[in-house]
Amino acid sequence: MSGCFRRWALLTVMTFAAAFLPDVAAAVDPELQNEFEQALRDFDEAQRIQNDRPDRARQLFRASEQRFSSIAAAGVVNGRLEFNIGNCHLQAGDVGRAILHYVRAQRLIPRDPLLADNLAVARSRCLTPIEPTRQSEFFKSVFFWHHQTAAATRFRVGLAMYIAVWVLLSARSLTLRRWITVLIVVCALVAGACGTSVAAQRWSDRNAPEAVVTAMDVVVYKGPGTGYQRQFEQPLQPGVECTVRERRGTWWNIELVDGNAGWIQAGDAELISEETEALSQVLRP
Repeated sequence: MSGCFRRWALLTVMTFAAAFLPDVAAAVDPELQNEFEQALRDFDEAQRIQNDRPDRARQLFRASEQRFSSIAAAGVVNGRLEFNIGNCHLQAGDVGRAILHYVRAQRLIPRDPLLADNLAVARSRCLTPIEPTRQSEFFKSVFFWHHQTAAATRFRVGLAMYIAVWVLLSARSLTLRRWITVLIVVCALVAGACGTSVAAQRWSDRNAPEAVVTAMDVVVYKGPGTGYQRQFEQPLQPGVECTVRERRGTWWNIELVDGNAGWIQAGDAELISEETEALSQVLRP
């Protein structure tokens, strides 16, 4: 009996270790690593001279952003990389794309305090301020663990809890202990919550994806075409966050965080969830 419990304990420890230990970093292409380091040097140099030579600094910020973006285009998905791209856009004055990449980074490293501060700065510079509804703020506060935890973490925790349920069920079949039953219920609840959270995010990314306006003076229409009346008197400016409710040709029906909706041309905004499920690679600074 004691041998069986030792095996169960070992399996449980291995399961939790697999769920919570950091992922082993995939090998990084040396060329991408060199590109990353050069982008960092360009960014540091731009920050150093931005007060004395602002035009040259903007050029370096753009060059740095292009290098970081080329790494992302090569298939590297990494929160710090998205954070750096957002920093370049913010320094270059492109508020829309700064918010876009900061929000992408937030999905991968949601608890980074510096990222939160920079995102708040970028949002404060958006020229079309829109207050979210109380209902959306309430749901974010209630389901904070869904919004403040990366999807990969929720998936690993849910998988660990699911395996733990079956391990504990096996143990319970051999010995009836009350604490085992309690653990089974707790693990099952956590596994269900994590699984539902991940499934809900996957569904929303496919059917109601979030987006950020990146173009200037975006006119919102009542229908999918310029022949319709304007929905709002004032056009939207870069940085406005929205949800894409419907796609019809080259037109998107978007809903703003205050609940108002209308149609914009698809090229005036970019989706946040492009590569949320790809393997992250660690880039050494």
